[in-house]
Order: sequence, then C-alpha cells, then structure tokens
Amino acid sequence: MSRLLLGLALLCCAAPALAWPTVVEIRFEGNEVTREEVIRRELALGVGDPADPNLLEASRQAIQDLGLFREVELIEEQSGRGVALIVRVREKFYILPIPRLDTSSDRDLSYGLQLRWSNIGGRNHSMNLYVERGDFPEDRLRESERSARISYSAPYVFGTRYRLDTGVERIERRRPPEDGGFDETLDRAQLLVLRDLRTGVPRHGWTVGGGLFHQRQQADGPGAPPDDGRALALVGEADYSDLRFHLYSETGQRFRARAEWAGPGSDYDYQQLQLRYARYLPLGELEHQTLHLLGEGGLRRGGPDSRSAFFLGGSSTLRGYDSDTFAGEDYWLVGVEYLRPLRWRWLRLLAVAELGGAGASLEPDSPRGPHASVGLGLRIRLTWLVNTEIEIGYAWPLRGGGGGRFFAGSN
Repeated sequence: MSRLLLGLALLCCAAPALAWPTVVEIRFEGNEVTREEVIRRELALGVGDPADPNLLEASRQAIQDLGLFREVELIEEQSGRGVALIVRVREKFYILPIPRLDTSSDRDLSYGLQLRWSNIGGRNHSMNLYVERGDFPEDRLRESERSARISYSAPYVFGTRYRLDTGVERIERRRPPEDGGFDETLDRAQLLVLRDLRTGVPRHGWTVGGGLFHQRQQADGPGAPPDDGRALALVGEADYSDLRFHLYSETGQRFRARAEWAGPGSDYDYQQLQLRYARYLPLGELEHQTLHLLGEGGLRRGGPDSRSAFFLGGSSTLRGYDSDTFAGEDYWLVGVEYLRPLRWRWLRLLAVAELGGAGASLEPDSPRGPHASVGLGLRIRLTWLVNTEIEIGYAWPLRGGGGGRFFAGSN
C-alpha cells in the first residue's frame, strides 16, 4: 500500500512537467549586432527540453542581465509536436560619444568626452575611451588636470570562460602653488586575466584572476620633488556577483576585492588592498523603488611618500565635501541610497547619506575622524544606452566642510 501511495505522489509531482511541450526549435530575432552564441549561452534550456515556464523566465532574466537590450521576450509558437522558442530582443545603441561634465559649488569643473563602444563584434566585448580636462581652483592637490584613459574588456575570450581586461591611463596635473607649483605626470597600465566561475541561470557566483599593474610618476619644474619612479605590481582580483538587471533598476548584491603587491624590480615596494560591497534591495510595492546599502574600504603599506593612496570627497564619495578633502593610506566609507521613481520610470528621486574617513595621511592638513554628509538629487537612467546614468543634486556636510555643494556626474 505504501509503495502505491508513493508512486501516486511521484506521478502527481511529475504531471506538470509532462504537460509542458517540448522545445523543437530556437530562433533569434532583433539581434542585428549581437551574435547568437552570446544569447544562447544564457538560456537555461535547449532543443529537446520541456518548455518549463520557470526556466523560460530565468532565461529571459539572464539575457536581460547582459545589459545589451532594451527589451527581451521569449515567445512560444506551436510547431509540429512541440513549440518553437523565439528569443526576441531590442538592441541598445552600442557606439556612442558621450559628453562628460563634473562640477560643484566650490568652482571645480571638469569636462570632456567619453567614447563608449559596447558589444564589439557582437561578442559583448567593450571599450571605453575618456578624455577630460579640469580646473580645480579650491583643490589643495591639483590646480588643473588633463587625463586620457582607454580600457578594453573581453569576456568569454576565444569561446572560453576567461575574461581579458586591459587598460592604459595618463594624467598630467599641475600642483597648486602652496604645494610647489610643479607639473606631475602619472602613467598607469594593467593586464588582467580572470576566470568566470559563475553558475546557474541567471548567473551568480565568483570571477577570480590576476595579472600585472604598472605605474610611473614624474615631476617637473623648479619646485618639483624627486620622481617617485616606477612600480610593477602583481594583482589579484575576486568578484562575487548576484545581480538582476530590471532595465530601470537593479536588485541583488556584488562584492569586489583587489590586492596589489610590488616588490623586487620596482623603485619602491608597496602592498595594497581594496574592498567594495553593494546590496540593492526592492522596497515596497512600487516598481523600481530601491534601497542601496554600500560599503568600501582600503589600505596601503609602503609606496611613494609624495601622495596618499586614497581620497574621499566630491561628486561620487562624501558628496557634501569638496573633491579630495580626505586623503590617507587607509580609508572607509559606508552609504545608504534611497531611489524612488517620479513621473517616469527613468527619472528617480535620490536621497543619500554617507559616512566615512581616511587615516595615516601624507597630507598634513587632511581632516581626521569620521565625517558624514546627506544629499538630495535626481538619477536619470538612459535605457537606450548601455549602463549609463546621470546624477545631479545638492549635498550638505554634517561636520565641518564649507556648506552645501552642488554635485553632478555620470558613469
């Protein structure tokens, strides 16, 4: 009798699966640039599998998590003894020049151009080129600055689970008169190879790897100190991601860790560790209303004694304070962001509170102890572009500072 009841229970559990039609064909529509294999590897089912609605929704979300499409649909059409699965996407714009502007009420102004090329060759490779110039009349670390940076990221290179990340950067900076009034040039370059260990659909898990990071500093002018010289560091990175992309918002979490070590063969030794964590929580019944819990920190030991390793303040960290107000060989920062859609889903109210500080500073006038700021603003999501938001607002320092300040920027 017990065996009979067990058999009936198993049959009942299997009944829904038996009702699902079989996928006999998969077709792709709308991917004029994106290669089929980029989309196909995000599918949780294939030809011959039952069209399980749960797997269909998981596949749709995984494709949307790529960030390449404005719309993603999975449609079933009757076909013979099963269904044809149609994956229909609406692609974003992939080659875009974007003006860049970052300004504040303390007369800091930086402007330039970003050329963002996403989904190169339809393989989800990306390249970013930044060219910027800035004037910082109130900044104690720089009077003016010119910078250029190019980076390239290639996931699933040669069809493997490895990702290649490269980048080159050059910064030409004029230090303020009270700091000697000399010219400083910083050159940086890195090459990383990382292994994608994520599992499941949608994907979640670790990406780990490492590589090399090279940097060089030169100082020129009558008041210039000796050059820092060159350093070649070994780099290790680990990234845990479990993020869901909902076009106008995200939910989930992400953790990143990066370690650097420079020793023999460099003009100076140093060790550096930096950690970042973000949690994106849906809030209430209103779609795209979210609460973000953010935290990061870092420390460096050794290295050149001409400047600190980390800086806080400005339009992205401790928004209520001037750029680079806080400097140190270690730092920490925690923040909370509340985002609520206004009339349109792409326009959200931003309320932010941040608390942080830096220690062991090489700048003698750098403020000590925890400092906090609060701010109100708007965040604009440009859904026809890949991973692009604009943020504007006003923030107030809660300890010290020079009063409220305007902040603006884009990612």
